[in-house]
Amino acid sequence: MKHSHLLQPLSTLLVVLFCLQLSSCAPVQTTIEAFDDFVEELPTQVIGANNLSLNVLFENPQDYGFQTALYELPYSDEQDYLDSIEWADALLEMLGQFPYEELDNQQQLTYDIIEDYFTRNKKLQEYYYLDNKYLGSFLGYQANLPILLENFTFNRKSDLDSYFNILETAEETFLKYAELEKVRLENGYGMSQKMLDLVIAQCETFAADGEPFLIESVNARIDQAEFLSDKKKAQAKEKNETLLKNDLLNAYRSLGEALSELKGAEEMAGLAQFEGGKEYYEALVQANVGTDLTIREIKALLSEEMDRAMLGYSDIIDANPDLDYLLAEPHYGDFSSAEEVVDYLAQAVAAEFPPLEQLNYEVRQVPDSMKENFSPAAYVVDAIDSPLSSPQMIYLNGAFDQSLFPTLMHEGYPGHMYQGIYYKSLQAPTIRYMLDYGGYSEGWATYVEEFAPDYAPDQNPANEIMAGSSRVSMIYTCLFDIGVHYDGWDFAEFCNRFQIVYGEQDPELLEQNYLLFLESPGNYLNYDLGALLFARLREQTEERLGDAFSPVEFHKVILDTGAASFPILEKQMDRYIEETLSSASAQQLPQAA
Repeated sequence: MKHSHLLQPLSTLLVVLFCLQLSSCAPVQTTIEAFDDFVEELPTQVIGANNLSLNVLFENPQDYGFQTALYELPYSDEQDYLDSIEWADALLEMLGQFPYEELDNQQQLTYDIIEDYFTRNKKLQEYYYLDNKYLGSFLGYQANLPILLENFTFNRKSDLDSYFNILETAEETFLKYAELEKVRLENGYGMSQKMLDLVIAQCETFAADGEPFLIESVNARIDQAEFLSDKKKAQAKEKNETLLKNDLLNAYRSLGEALSELKGAEEMAGLAQFEGGKEYYEALVQANVGTDLTIREIKALLSEEMDRAMLGYSDIIDANPDLDYLLAEPHYGDFSSAEEVVDYLAQAVAAEFPPLEQLNYEVRQVPDSMKENFSPAAYVVDAIDSPLSSPQMIYLNGAFDQSLFPTLMHEGYPGHMYQGIYYKSLQAPTIRYMLDYGGYSEGWATYVEEFAPDYAPDQNPANEIMAGSSRVSMIYTCLFDIGVHYDGWDFAEFCNRFQIVYGEQDPELLEQNYLLFLESPGNYLNYDLGALLFARLREQTEERLGDAFSPVEFHKVILDTGAASFPILEKQMDRYIEETLSSASAQQLPQAA
């Protein structure tokens, strides 16, 4: 969640809520109708009309009540965070006025998710200086802006105007980021000098030669803009080139220079080293993963799972004594393309996952200039209001290789792309597509990826060894993340713990890994803890249902629920289990003569 999503003026929200409250009290409107009106109004209250996220979320945001405004790069000051807390309190108070028992099942689910999401995220607004949301060499806004610009869509003239506005104001906003980092450092927070140096180097590199691929990419989309005449297209492309070569490069140059004037902390430190850091880390994990577990409980769960994973890994090795597990190369099948893998999986997993009515997708290559900071593959989330038949986008970073089979399960089918298309077909309230839990989305994709050895055409034991090794590695990664940000490991202790697991490592590699943990607290838990919680939920459901358990129905409950916290998913699963057992009992009753 981007914090600017919660930064609508408080007075505006209160007026809207007051009007809805009056309408809900009117005798001609039922509770169900009033709640639907309330939910329908939420998107424009959650995201401001100038929020850059609208370009990603919607093809036609005006159809959803958003006013036309120039998009801006995000920035929130401390007062904005305080206002967000009041905003969330007002929202939750209004939500609580709807009689829960008078809502239908789907409305109760929406109620639960709105309450859960904003309650969890409200806590994060209390930690302004701990939230490093703009700068960083891996996940910082300045690191990802070129990718955002490369994927900026031009559906109307206001989109093009917004794109130009972002380029024209980038330097001003970047300098706000630098000033915020200065204030964070002055207040005892902020990045270490090592992290600052990485951001500075990145700015200098981009300022030197960062615009060519953007000029070509954006100009190609300007050529496709049907709302522009040929003359206007030529003018727009000329303006684009000028702004990219001057304004955007100046923004990176100015940011690098401003950060060079700062003195970062000498020691690289996780959140636990800062005042309130451990509390913030726990709130961050609970909000993003969507769990009520404390960090201590999460550690215990991960440690228990580690024992199970290590035992399973040993069993695989013992079952294949002639296989050199250290040199074994996984082989999933003789696939020649990513498309062939996805099409195969759509058929292969049909026995355990609900089918899709339609599947339309494209696989594209990541531009060469973006390869260094891009994952091996990625699914680009579709706009909320795009037609269900519109092609989904999967990006590959480099040439296809059959070893990408598990990755394409994660990003494609039955991972992110499948999950996204499935839920989009349900036509849920718009707000439901805007509220995300990393533990749900990334946890699901990681959970299904672990089925790769089961679905591979080539049942090679090396595939199982790879899956087992990856499982163990992911659990260690989560425990390292907790060690750095909650237990307070310094760099020396991190290196010691890391090398106990993986053996002696190059010092530069150790530092790179440590910096990754520092920059993305809790991020890895979205993947592995999320996957673990899905797997545990499946185990519990199988145990309770016995022979009545159906993997298709189990997955359908999760997919029908949509993005939600695990307590809510458990509540939905409990309802499904009770209904299934009740139905089974009814069928076993003797029939009257």
